[in-house]
Amino acid sequence: MKKVLIIANYQPSVGGISGQVDLLYKYLNKEDKFLAQIFSLRGSIVKRICLIVRLVFIAFKFDVLHIHTCSGRGFLSAVVGTYIGRIYKKKIIITYHGGDADAFFAKKINFVRKIFSKANKVIVLSGFLKKVFDKYSLPCIVIPNIIEFDARLYTEKSTIHPKFISVRHLRELYNVQCILKAFEIVKQKIPNATLTILGDGNLRNQLQNWTKEHKLADVTFKGAVPHEEMNNYLLQNDILLSAPRIDNMPMSVLEAYNAGLLVISSNVGGVPYILEENKTGLLFESDSAEELASKMIQAVQNEQHTIEMITNAYQSLEMYKWENIKENLLEIYK
Repeated sequence: MKKVLIIANYQPSVGGISGQVDLLYKYLNKEDKFLAQIFSLRGSIVKRICLIVRLVFIAFKFDVLHIHTCSGRGFLSAVVGTYIGRIYKKKIIITYHGGDADAFFAKKINFVRKIFSKANKVIVLSGFLKKVFDKYSLPCIVIPNIIEFDARLYTEKSTIHPKFISVRHLRELYNVQCILKAFEIVKQKIPNATLTILGDGNLRNQLQNWTKEHKLADVTFKGAVPHEEMNNYLLQNDILLSAPRIDNMPMSVLEAYNAGLLVISSNVGGVPYILEENKTGLLFESDSAEELASKMIQAVQNEQHTIEMITNAYQSLEMYKWENIKENLLEIYK
């Protein structure tokens, strides 16, 4: 029995890195020869110090330490995990998440290279991130995110309604302001259009006030919702809008594919590696509300093409199934 300890700044039911940790834990424990456990380093400074001490006493029981990390403070899991793994001479696997890798590496490349050199393998989730790693001569392999399919969610559409949804955090990085500006333009052409905004963040009050000041009707702020409730909201809408300034491989795009939505996203980071323009979705230049609005109107008015893109997007999800990922991943654990 191969014992795998998954180390991350983990928080249940929030999606993102934690969502991937949940799925990896679930599927590894379904494999006959594997036993997985999650160890979270999330918390205040004092709590993290206590957690690091605890990890020292736990890690020796496992054969593999699989560390999920990202830039900035999120890199702590890689630092702590690799040093403890080296002490016990364990196999160390790092999965790197995050679309801002280039900026982070530019500032911390010597430190990053030192940490990654302690790992047996470093995994990235997309061709986009591999290009960044190649730029800094950091060895890595590409194994995409896992997505858990629910075939019951997907239903073929015969009509596209102007029902738009955003599911990203309300922070500067995700640029929901651009979506609101685009929706204001769309309302002039399609008066019955609606926009549902999920998520919370430091910009929530500012975005809500802007909506009121501009007397923008049919915009609903739902706040943060549990990840398991996300599909309920996706199924009530037809088009997912995503306008980040930086991104890697957003799971929200793949989840929208699974729910039968068209995705319109800013053309940044790893997004064009999972969304092909005019085939599986629509792309616009980052922060261009005018172009986003044009794509939104196009999606509603050209129903047949939109339906074709939704179908293509759903079919593209095959590559993210556990059955198509596990062989490469489990081989790394050996």
